[in-house]
Amino acid sequence: MQPEFGKIHSFKNSLINKRSLKDLMYQAFLNYGIVKSSIIADRVKNLTFHYATKSGISISVEDLHVPYKKRELIGLTSNEVEITKKRYDVGGITSVERFQKTIDIWNNANNFLKDEVLTYFRESDPLNPLYIMAFSGARGNISQVRQLVGMRGLMSNPQGQIIDLPIQSNFREGLNVTEYIISSYGARKGLVDTALRTADSGYLTRRLVDVAQDIIVREEDCGTRESLAVNELASKDSLNLKGRLLAEPFFSKSGQLVAPANTEINENFLTYLKKLDFDYKDTLKVRSPLTCSAIRSVCRNCYGWHLSHSKLVDLGEAVGIVAAQSIGEPGTQLTMRTFHTGGVFSGDLTKQVRSPISGTVQFNENTRASLFRTMHGKIGFRVKDAIHLLVTNSNGTTISLDIPEESLLLVNSKQEIYENEIIAEIQKEANLILEEEQKEIYSEASGEVFFNNLDIETQTDRQGNIYKTNKNSGLIWILQGSFYNLPSFNGTKLKPGSELSKNTFLSRQGIVNRYAGQIKLHNQHSKSKICIRNFSVTIENAIVEQNHKKEKIIKLASGEQIFSFDLMIQANSLLKTGDMIGRLIDNTYRTNTGGIVAYSLEKPQIAKRKKSVKNLFNGYFYWIPENTYKAVRNIPFKVKNGDIILPGTEILPNVFSPIGGLVQINEVEQEVLVKPGELFKLNEGSIKNFDQSNRFVQPGDFIIPNKIIAQRLVFLEFLERLGNLYVLVRPVTVYSVPREKDLEVKQTFLPIKSKEHVKLKIVKRVFYKNWEKIASNQGVNLLQTFLVVDTSSERSELEPRLELEENIISGTWSLRISLYENLKIEEQKRKNSNSDLVTNVRYFVADGQYISAQTLIAQVETAVHCSSTLASINTTLSNENFKEILILQSTDLKKISLEGQTLLPDISLGKLLRIGTPLTDLIKSPYSGQVFQIENNYLLIRLGRPYLISAGTILHVNSGALVKDGDILATLVYGTIKTTDIVQGLPKVEELLEARKVNHTTLLAPCPGYTYLRMNKNQTGIIRIVGVDGEIINLPIASNTKVKFRNGDFVNVADPLTDGLISPHTKLEILFTYYKKKFTLVEACRLSFKNLQLFLIGEIQKTYRSQGVDIADKHVEIIVKQMTSKVCIEDSGTTTFLPGEVLNFQKMAAITTAANQKGEIAPLYSPLLLGITKASLNSDSFISAASFQETTRVLTEAAIEGRKDWLNGLKENVIIGRLIPAGTGFNYFENQKMLERENQEVNLMFQKETKTITENILDLRILSTD
Repeated sequence: MQPEFGKIHSFKNSLINKRSLKDLMYQAFLNYGIVKSSIIADRVKNLTFHYATKSGISISVEDLHVPYKKRELIGLTSNEVEITKKRYDVGGITSVERFQKTIDIWNNANNFLKDEVLTYFRESDPLNPLYIMAFSGARGNISQVRQLVGMRGLMSNPQGQIIDLPIQSNFREGLNVTEYIISSYGARKGLVDTALRTADSGYLTRRLVDVAQDIIVREEDCGTRESLAVNELASKDSLNLKGRLLAEPFFSKSGQLVAPANTEINENFLTYLKKLDFDYKDTLKVRSPLTCSAIRSVCRNCYGWHLSHSKLVDLGEAVGIVAAQSIGEPGTQLTMRTFHTGGVFSGDLTKQVRSPISGTVQFNENTRASLFRTMHGKIGFRVKDAIHLLVTNSNGTTISLDIPEESLLLVNSKQEIYENEIIAEIQKEANLILEEEQKEIYSEASGEVFFNNLDIETQTDRQGNIYKTNKNSGLIWILQGSFYNLPSFNGTKLKPGSELSKNTFLSRQGIVNRYAGQIKLHNQHSKSKICIRNFSVTIENAIVEQNHKKEKIIKLASGEQIFSFDLMIQANSLLKTGDMIGRLIDNTYRTNTGGIVAYSLEKPQIAKRKKSVKNLFNGYFYWIPENTYKAVRNIPFKVKNGDIILPGTEILPNVFSPIGGLVQINEVEQEVLVKPGELFKLNEGSIKNFDQSNRFVQPGDFIIPNKIIAQRLVFLEFLERLGNLYVLVRPVTVYSVPREKDLEVKQTFLPIKSKEHVKLKIVKRVFYKNWEKIASNQGVNLLQTFLVVDTSSERSELEPRLELEENIISGTWSLRISLYENLKIEEQKRKNSNSDLVTNVRYFVADGQYISAQTLIAQVETAVHCSSTLASINTTLSNENFKEILILQSTDLKKISLEGQTLLPDISLGKLLRIGTPLTDLIKSPYSGQVFQIENNYLLIRLGRPYLISAGTILHVNSGALVKDGDILATLVYGTIKTTDIVQGLPKVEELLEARKVNHTTLLAPCPGYTYLRMNKNQTGIIRIVGVDGEIINLPIASNTKVKFRNGDFVNVADPLTDGLISPHTKLEILFTYYKKKFTLVEACRLSFKNLQLFLIGEIQKTYRSQGVDIADKHVEIIVKQMTSKVCIEDSGTTTFLPGEVLNFQKMAAITTAANQKGEIAPLYSPLLLGITKASLNSDSFISAASFQETTRVLTEAAIEGRKDWLNGLKENVIIGRLIPAGTGFNYFENQKMLERENQEVNLMFQKETKTITENILDLRILSTD
């Protein structure tokens, strides 16, 4: 007998929050239908409004109560952080471990405070408006309440890295300035996130709709024999079974029929299943859209209930659209966040086991375990087997704790532990990857480097760079001291360890000149230089005067003429070769208008081809005048294009042309050109055999053959106006440039007999190219004459300087250029500006004194300011004359009184001590450093700073090297554990639905079998799989790869063997490779697709559920089915298909069956996973595909192939303007005819025995509606 599945009635007497209200309304709707549930909803609304109004609940600042325990908690947490810092300072943990520990401490404190907030509200103020609002589900959540009355906590910087300075305040107390700035990062990110999320979610919905829009419920029952067992479903909970139909009859344990096939699974059936005393998940088979064999659609029985009204779906329902919207709509609720944890929040990856009481811990010491260093720098044991812990307190109370295998044990047997102390960390089930990251260690003080317990290895990278790495954990010590870089160190007398008294000289640096010359000390340009004038040149025939505008003019006498030059450079300015000192004041080559300049009389087309100006220039400029006026936008022109105007004509408003001529207007550039000249019309008779190229015409030559002769040099420009040809005869002005020197510069050199190391010369410069158009209406200088500096390359290191020597009587200046050798003396003083050293300069020459080369001019002396000790001397790599020295001041040494006690035997001179190291039986070292001196009753410690480095660290310094504060010491190379779900939320869903390639992929098992890990001598590993059929497969892996199995474990085909992400493409390939060895091609494809479909659905659902979004599996199944419905042809067999063609799997299965029955060679193909975008573009409807993306390509291919669109989907019908075949537009009878036609096409190959399989398939392709 079948049990009666009736209505469920239940009585509730509990607090009703949002979720409870939701369940209540759902039960009402389920049991009583839409009308009664609407009435109940109305009544509940009135009831809640009534009491909400009566209660007078409102929220104010006074309702925000900060828990009393917060201050105490912050204090304890700060102490813990301080202890972690001290461990780092003494070299107990690395900088990475310190950061990790700090983050975790604050994260745990934040979570504890959150619990305190909840406890406080629940126990002390249950009717607090904030508490009621947040926990009834009305508005807000626990995270927001925590920030209001707890602490805001840790924030990320813009790069996504966690800032280890937490915001300790909450919004009730208010943030300080620093906290506010840190807080702003997250706030801005939230706003941007929301905006991007909306756009991305909308686009995802559009793509989903495009891929599934043609999925309509077209038939009652597809008659499939396939099904899914409950444990194969992505969501194995009973809730996901609701609304599905049984694929096979379900029997009780005794063999009694409980429900026949096609029974709907409702609430009562689920209640019955929960009461069963046997596991039904393997025997209960249900129907699913994945197993539906309907062509291009889903049948009613495979789809099941329409979830909005809990009844079997209607024919014509557009379930594809519903599925797309169901998946796309919650996209806005998903985070866009990509977690850059950098190993942060590792607490989320492990479950901490804390001791419930204080006492002594005991366990079996023979347990198999390996030493392990945690992310926080704690030493623990990774246990290989499950162990049983016993904690016994002083009262004799014993508590038992079970620790599973592969957990981290952080205590020793018989160790005393405190209440709430972490004793173990259990690894959570998470897909983890180990990423290599780097962090640089910088010196926090200047000093000397010492290595302690380092095993250094030299390596070479791919680029050939040599670097040193450390093979084990050890310490880099920086023993403090003041670092100096000194030239000419007094090394003959001073050795490391020398005592330096006050004013002891460390270095004497002599300053010697290279060239002879005259000394100039403390000149006005720079007091940090000694200047030596080595050479000078005076211009005899030039003086410098000042005009009425206070401008300096050079008067140069040449012959009987005096030429004036503008002085272009200030006095005492530095010069270089080619600098122009003066510009000749001369208007000989100045034009009155803009125009075109030419160097020769050749035609423009020929002249422009010549590159060399020397070959082109013949001593003349040919100037063709024309004025250009630039108009401001929207200002009207006062003349028209083609007008002939007289001088003084208004061109633009209040702009008059000083020249007459032909007007040409360029509308694009908003320019007006006025070209002077005479315009002649050419008739057809006069232009026969006439050169019509623009050109110069010499005096006496014909302008127009046999009509007009040129009286002077003119330029012909040919124009076409209103269909007639005209010639504009333009005047040309000729400027002559004489080649002989017309200016002479008389120069006197000092020393007289020396070479001319610097001199002045006259240079004429042209600033316009041949045939360059100067668009202007002002005059321009075609050629200018300059006084130019010319220095020889022999003394290029000397600085030329322009000097003016004043004649007080005449009020003029003489012009001189001098070459100076500059010697810097302040550079060394700046380097040693530290108060510990004193730098003094002693001069041995006087101002104005003439000295020979290699004379000692001055000496820079560096001495110590106070008594100190010379610790170390090193030669610099860049310059052997410089020495790096380290000086110990009194602040670098600390005295420790021994109080008459005897030192321990291992304390000796030079020993490195850390804070807390025992010195005597009772005294511990309060400092880190090196034992510098041992006396009867005291110990002198040289302060030092240890840095712990891990194995694999790249070293940047050598032992004994001297470093400055902030120098890089080493680069820590460490592995950070990250979850493979770094990409979460919407990007993760998109990655899955688009079937994108993934990084950090895992190794998948190629076959089912038993796995074993073997390590080679070269530290590489091999995974050996012994297959169930005896086949042995070896898979090489890197030494640092983390495996997901233990030796002897059984794995199934395509199970992950190592940590990492599963690539769906790789998974499909491995599945198909394995299954095609065991089954037929069709069955291998089907099984591969089924396995992959279930994997994809599980991954998508996991992402949504991790964000608290529930979507029915059937919606995801419809989309995934569309992604896994195509195959790619590899070999056409005897069919007309081409290799590389993408076709529907159902069609290929029918063709393969037909080919096998006819004895023909069936095509070979492999399953294809397409992302939703590619699946849309590979749609059977080219109209639908073209309206999505790549319109031109899709339509072109469809036209070439001669494809037909049968308008089966919704989109193509909307585009054409027809009634859509869904809902009321679904015609059952028309659909039946279409189904019959499709069946006839598939059966075509069985009916026509005379035709070959090739012809059958050709017919099928022509007739197919696919």
